[in-house]
Amino acid sequence: METDVSQAPPPRPARSIIAGMTTVGVPVVGEVMHPLLGEIVTIAELLLALTIVVMALFGSPDARERAYRLLRWIGNRPEPPAPRQSAPDVGDDRL
Repeated sequence: METDVSQAPPPRPARSIIAGMTTVGVPVVGEVMHPLLGEIVTIAELLLALTIVVMALFGSPDARERAYRLLRWIGNRPEPPAPRQSAPDVGDDRL
């Protein structure tokens, strides 16, 4: 009985290596095709990464939460569990 290995996702370190090679490879291929195109793609990638980091560090609480969620999504990590909300008091009419 043989198992089909081609359908299994690559191991976690391999995915990181593939993602890194893709991040570096796209501007390199653009540079080979046309130097200006490669520079534009490289600058766009750097600006996007810088924007995410700046928003995670210095943004409003909502923007920080979104930046961290985006970083978790990029890293293929699960969402942390939501904090438990305490139930409001039934007889509490204060605003």
